[in-house]
Amino acid sequence: MLKLKNIKKNNNIISAEYDPESSGELGSISVDIDSGKLVDSRASKLDSPLPIYLKHAEDALKKIMIEDDIPKEKLIMWY
Repeated sequence: MLKLKNIKKNNNIISAEYDPESSGELGSISVDIDSGKLVDSRASKLDSPLPIYLKHAEDALKKIMIEDDIPKEKLIMWY
């Protein structure tokens, strides 16, 4: 589980902070809307050694970027 926070769409970039497992150990991510490619990221400490939360945050942001109404926060859960 993670929460995307401060989701922002600016020009052709969508970005957010993510909080894995409500730990407070935030990471950040930015995706280019036109290409769908990762532009910038800073992994959370909980992503070490594998960036599982970062990947889930990236996938969620790519789904959000095509929405008309961009939420400020979104809870992401998987199993």
